[in-house]
Amino acid sequence: MVDTIAERYGMLPSEVMHRATTFDVFICDAAASYRQSVERAARDRTRDPQSFSQDELLKILKETRGENNT
Repeated sequence: MVDTIAERYGMLPSEVMHRATTFDVFICDAAASYRQSVERAARDRTRDPQSFSQDELLKILKETRGENNT
């Protein structure tokens, strides 16, 4: 975490150790958690095109065209 804070603010790790407070650590942790959740959500929305069956693709095509699925 010291390295992350130092990199973000362009400081040496020793300077971070001298100047940082627990609030800085809290903010760094919250930002890292948020970044991970955004990346996880983006990864979960993607799907390998080869994993779709022909029926699924046909259903998606009909929904896109506004056709009745019956």
